[in-house]
Amino acid sequence: MHVGVIGVGNMGSAIALNLLDRGYRVSVRDIRPEAEQAVAAHGAQVAPHPQALAEAVDIVVLAVVNAAQVESVLFEANGFFSGFVSPGNHGAAGSATKRSPTPAVMICSTIAPTDTERFARMLENFGAALIDAPISGGPARARAGTMSLMLATADRVRFRFDALLHDMAAKVLLISDRPGDGARMKLLNNLVAGINLIAGSAALAAAERMGLSAETLFKVISASSGQSWVTDDRLPRALAGDFEPLAHVHILTKDMRLALEMLNNAGESFPLGETAFETFKAACAAGWSDKDDCVMLEVARGKTGDAPHAIFS
Repeated sequence: MHVGVIGVGNMGSAIALNLLDRGYRVSVRDIRPEAEQAVAAHGAQVAPHPQALAEAVDIVVLAVVNAAQVESVLFEANGFFSGFVSPGNHGAAGSATKRSPTPAVMICSTIAPTDTERFARMLENFGAALIDAPISGGPARARAGTMSLMLATADRVRFRFDALLHDMAAKVLLISDRPGDGARMKLLNNLVAGINLIAGSAALAAAERMGLSAETLFKVISASSGQSWVTDDRLPRALAGDFEPLAHVHILTKDMRLALEMLNNAGESFPLGETAFETFKAACAAGWSDKDDCVMLEVARGKTGDAPHAIFS
């Protein structure tokens, strides 16, 4: 199977390298040549644009930042489907497809469920299947193929790509056969992750102000009822002062905003999530936007980062 990966940042590159190790043919595309070359050094092919991927791969995995980037790489000039329709006919059937079957699209990015549903409708016009498959677990687990994947797609599509899905993720969590439901689950998960990260960071900072050891408190939390995966992953890096981004503050801020918008549209109230989101917004305004989100410990300590950045959409 030939797999395309668009967006080879921390997670996308880890996915590509894992698949290369497992014997897949992998082609990649990123707006940063250095990111492409880092994966090419391990055997991946580099495509000059997304349209070139569509001419070769069986499925394309999207690991880009947001819905605007998903739409761009799929439908704009030199986009993945630009060779399948007449120019200017975005989202409508046009000239004959170059290939049959049409390559499938797996969206691993965290985006709004309404956008996922919109993309599913657009892809239907090309006879292309959409796999709604948000991911979780961080780059190390993506690299090892041990991350989690929240899957919402038609059964026939799931069966066709079952081996690939299980090579990408140790936990393939079947949500439903309706694209959009994977995105809903991922947003709820990320909202809880943000809340837990805020809580753990605040506890460690409070311990320091009371003259206690933050390192010791972390050991206590990790071995006790306050434990969570996100604190186990983030707080050791925070205590070591390692804020090089594996998961940017602005990304989780964006995810929490999308989660709260989704809940609001569904008539649900989530005050705890609102409070945590405001803390993340303040972290972005204080200049921590481009750091790893483990830097929330520094925020809890009352420290200020670099020059303020706008919150990324």
